[in-house]
Amino acid sequence: MQRWILYAGLAVFGLVLLAGGAYFARKEYYLSKPAPIWVPLALRVDISMAEQSKLAEQIEERLRDEELLRQVVIDAGLQSKFGSPTEDAAVKELKDRLFVKVGTVDTPQGTTAPSINIGVNGNGHEKEATGDAASRLIKDVWKMIGIDPETGLPLERPAGGTPAGTGGAKPADTGDGSGFYSPIPDLN
Repeated sequence: MQRWILYAGLAVFGLVLLAGGAYFARKEYYLSKPAPIWVPLALRVDISMAEQSKLAEQIEERLRDEELLRQVVIDAGLQSKFGSPTEDAAVKELKDRLFVKVGTVDTPQGTTAPSINIGVNGNGHEKEATGDAASRLIKDVWKMIGIDPETGLPLERPAGGTPAGTGGAKPADTGDGSGFYSPIPDLN
């Protein structure tokens, strides 16, 4: 009789180990799947798809600058987070993972607005690193279009009357009451 109790105890112990292994395997499987992280840059509701695409291309071209990416790697500590042996390798890794896509964003009023999504590809294990990189990259985009990254307000206008680097475009309210400001600058 005592043997059956021992066998039952071993069977329960084996099932617990099997369940724990299945949980771990499932967790690792889902964390290893692609998990890109991006930050949306909301645009005016009336912007055309052609203007969105042109702006996305201009932003991506400016973000792929080696010096800008090097500063992002340093500020976000990506060399250690990516496990890169050198800073140059981390810059190359970030450049390969960087993406700028046209998309939409939900507004606080429950509507959607066009957006440009600036982000970094990675997997579930790298969410912290890719999130830090995406947050740091959007600050550079805000500077490009004339928005102060600290306050979210337009940068001080120089004597010419427009923010530096905006190509003459001035931030304009989206007009839908959302409070989004969306300059559509010529970044060249």
